[in-house]
Amino acid sequence: MSLKLKTIFFISLCFCLLLVNAVIVLAQTTGTAEPQELYNPLGPNRDLSVIIGGIIKNVLGLLGVLALVMFIYGGLLWMTSGGKEEQVKKGRETLVWAAAGLALIFFSYAILNFVLNVLVKTSGQ
Repeated sequence: MSLKLKTIFFISLCFCLLLVNAVIVLAQTTGTAEPQELYNPLGPNRDLSVIIGGIIKNVLGLLGVLALVMFIYGGLLWMTSGGKEEQVKKGRETLVWAAAGLALIFFSYAILNFVLNVLVKTSGQ
């Protein structure tokens, strides 16, 4: 057999197998099988406000980690300044702004927690 004939045979065999596979996949049962319930990966009875609240709390947690990193960076700047006033000032400002950001994160968490609790209580009644 020539190479051209072998190639045509192989391609036609693959095409036939593909068609047989498609027929098997498209086969349907015509019985009285009851439909199954879909699995909910979020858990049972998850409300939209609970999901959004969880997302926002996770974002605030990541912001807390970022504030910690900024505290470490500011402390390293200050400690490695070697007496240079400009680097001491930059480290001190980094620490002050990191503290202000952390306070903002705490207040936003408290406000968010209050609002979400009110929303859950009003939607549950």
